[in-house]
Amino acid sequence: MTRRLLPLVLTLLALTGVLAATAGAANPLPPAATSGTPTDITLTGATLTATVDPQGSSTTYHFDYGTSDSYGLVTTDRDAGSGTGPVTVSVPVTGLTSDTTYHVRIVATNAAGVTRGTDKTFKTLTPAKAPAVTTGSARSVKANTATLTGSLDPLGQKTTYHFEYGTSTRYGVSTPDTTAEGTGSRTVSSAIGGLVAYTTYHYRLVATNATGTVRGRDRTLRTLRAPTAVTFTAGVNPVSWGDKVTLTGKVLGTGVGGTSVAVQRSDFPFTRGFWIPRTFSAKSDGSFSTTVGPLWETTRLQLVTRNTNVATSPVVTIGVRVRVGVRRQSAPTHPRAVILSGVVRPAVPRGRVSVQRRTVAGVWVPVARAGFSALPGNRSRYRIRVPRARRTAEVRVVALPNDGGGHDVGFSRTLTVRGRR
Repeated sequence: MTRRLLPLVLTLLALTGVLAATAGAANPLPPAATSGTPTDITLTGATLTATVDPQGSSTTYHFDYGTSDSYGLVTTDRDAGSGTGPVTVSVPVTGLTSDTTYHVRIVATNAAGVTRGTDKTFKTLTPAKAPAVTTGSARSVKANTATLTGSLDPLGQKTTYHFEYGTSTRYGVSTPDTTAEGTGSRTVSSAIGGLVAYTTYHYRLVATNATGTVRGRDRTLRTLRAPTAVTFTAGVNPVSWGDKVTLTGKVLGTGVGGTSVAVQRSDFPFTRGFWIPRTFSAKSDGSFSTTVGPLWETTRLQLVTRNTNVATSPVVTIGVRVRVGVRRQSAPTHPRAVILSGVVRPAVPRGRVSVQRRTVAGVWVPVARAGFSALPGNRSRYRIRVPRARRTAEVRVVALPNDGGGHDVGFSRTLTVRGRR
């Protein structure tokens, strides 16, 4: 019985296999599709890539692409075959816009259905550009040197840059070329020298790469004055108490025309130090003439330029003479004498007064001495009897202040006194 059934069983098994194969062919699987990373990206094109598994059925594929995940552009359908296992596929596309992000996906189709890959993105290349430059401000400006600054973006290309400068927009002088690479703005600078003091200079930043040359806008700087010294003399020295003194001199150096100068003053006994009573400007050639005062005691003066490069004069001491008034009176009880009296300013309580007569040889010799008495209002008074000479002669009164250097000796006007009768 078993032997009779064995052929029948084998026949049934074979028939089952045929039926199964027939059923599989009648129910194919949809393709498998995986979006790849685009390659060969250029300014206007790229190669779209993917893998497609036909799953044993005749399969076609295309790519959807566009500037959003709505796509909008489609490649033509291509054959992926009917095999089993993944197949690498690719399609080049052109006509893209540079510096733009695109979305892409693979779409595979067979009799069993449509399979869409995941969304991928890529960005087309950015066109090469000339560098971006901006001329900046000048820093550390001195009389003969300065540092020029600017900003530079090479925009991804190897770039050289330099500064042009000169006394006009023709420039004429350039700093050495310097190389910069990469992207992003950065500050650049270059120190320059050999400039002329108190002069206006034009400058700009210039950068060059393979795409072209770009020049920044023109800017200017003005170098500082370069005074080296100040010299001056006093027109009268010493001056009379309460008078002004005239100072004449010159600022030496380069670009000194119009230099601002300060007068520094220190008054006896000089404990206060220097203070500034006035300022003035030198002429175009640096020369000047100015007055200082009134002066009341011995005074020290120094002139100082008021700029970054400071120049100073030597200290000059201006003496101040006491003012001596004089009047003549007869001496009724002494016919061979004359009375001289007067007021001295300022008060000199420890001072002495001397009367001098000019000899035939022109020499002044003392003939009488006396002290002072006090008067209100910062004054001193004297009265002194002077014997007449045999001949008519000139006399004057000399006041010795004896105040430790605060004032110089003062002289009255000269009087003519008749000789003895």
